[in-house]
Amino acid sequence: MKKILIIEDEKELAYSIELFLRKENFETFVIFDGDKALEKFYNLTPDLVLLDINLPNKNGWEICKEIRENSTLPIIMMTARDSEFDELYGLELGADDYVTKPINLKILLARIKRILKIDGKSNYYFEGMGFDIRTLELSIDDEKIELSPKEAQLLEYFIKNKNFILSREKLINEIWGFDYEGGDRAVDTLVKRLRKKLGKYSDRIKTLRGMGYSYEEKKI
Repeated sequence: MKKILIIEDEKELAYSIELFLRKENFETFVIFDGDKALEKFYNLTPDLVLLDINLPNKNGWEICKEIRENSTLPIIMMTARDSEFDELYGLELGADDYVTKPINLKILLARIKRILKIDGKSNYYFEGMGFDIRTLELSIDDEKIELSPKEAQLLEYFIKNKNFILSREKLINEIWGFDYEGGDRAVDTLVKRLRKKLGKYSDRIKTLRGMGYSYEEKKI
């Protein structure tokens, strides 16, 4: 059973999410205070974190930053703000997804399932670069590099569609879903993060001006 940590100071909303997810066979834990959230996180080691931005004592940005410095587990940010800046800032800090309030629980569930889904058939190796979706691990010349779930999902999609031109709209639909309402700059931010993880193989992801991106196998 997957464990989800809900960090949300609106108690009614937190309990609604908790009850809904329990009915979907998730093990859930709720924290209302930012100061206590990190302690609970380290003690619990959940499979996914639902994280509000506006929290007492320690805000969601701070919590997201510290979690990402120590873990690659999935983080979905929750906020009443409907701002592209907030969304991009969360992605820059390492969040995997972003939902605005009022939250549609069915859409939230779909995003959780999408992020936690693991396809054991995905395994890739070419010229010193390997990728295993089962462990979300990237290997560069036999050195293991951890990826966040969104980074892994993007890399998997690039590999499965290598040498094809993938528009930002196409990537948004495949990685975030058709219900995603954010701008396509989120794609650029995620690609930037993934390229950094790829190191010397980063140039396999080609930027095609005005068209999108393409993953091309290139020998080094």
